[in-house]
Amino acid sequence: MTEKPVSSFEAPVINSAFEAVLNSDHVSQRTRDIMFRRAQPDDPAYAPVHMSRDALTLLRALLERVLPQAPILDASRIDIAARIDQRLGQPGDGWRFAALPPDPEAYRHALETLDNAAFKRFRKSFVGLTDMEQDDLIEAMASKTLIADGMTAEQMALWFSDLRADAVQLFISHPAVQGALGIDAVANGGDRVFQGFSAIGEGKREAWEPAGPRALA
Repeated sequence: MTEKPVSSFEAPVINSAFEAVLNSDHVSQRTRDIMFRRAQPDDPAYAPVHMSRDALTLLRALLERVLPQAPILDASRIDIAARIDQRLGQPGDGWRFAALPPDPEAYRHALETLDNAAFKRFRKSFVGLTDMEQDDLIEAMASKTLIADGMTAEQMALWFSDLRADAVQLFISHPAVQGALGIDAVANGGDRVFQGFSAIGEGKREAWEPAGPRALA
């Protein structure tokens, strides 16, 4: 399977204003440690644990279409696919769609089914398709009309819903993304004394908060 070229997984830079908030009394040490762990660079040679290398390659290609990172992170990337693979080995929240198997099995079967659909319709693997061809399959998956050997069309739509939720959660929880979008909800209080928000309301900002979100093209 040939992987489409993607931008580097070099760690996105946390902007200085957001980093200043993270290092301030407005954020507890426990929260600060969590955020800086999330900011650690992804390994470009990451070896998947809960899915095959081909499945990881396919998932990366799928996520390039589902969640484009360039408008927010420019040339750098968060390897969301690798982070999903890591998460598959951790205890979940105890909830899943009844029509789907446990998450590790669901991811394996869904990615196999998507690749089967690509071969069935275009005689090529999903990662070898054009953007438009990939989008055709993604739209079929979302609309419960994807037909292929493996999971049912309904199961694929449910899994795709889970995938989008997983991807957005991992993306939006990264401190570089929060800084770029002006999200500073982590500043909910320090260790010794409350240093959180007092100005609550639409359009209101504390004097110490970073500037608002960057303009997106």
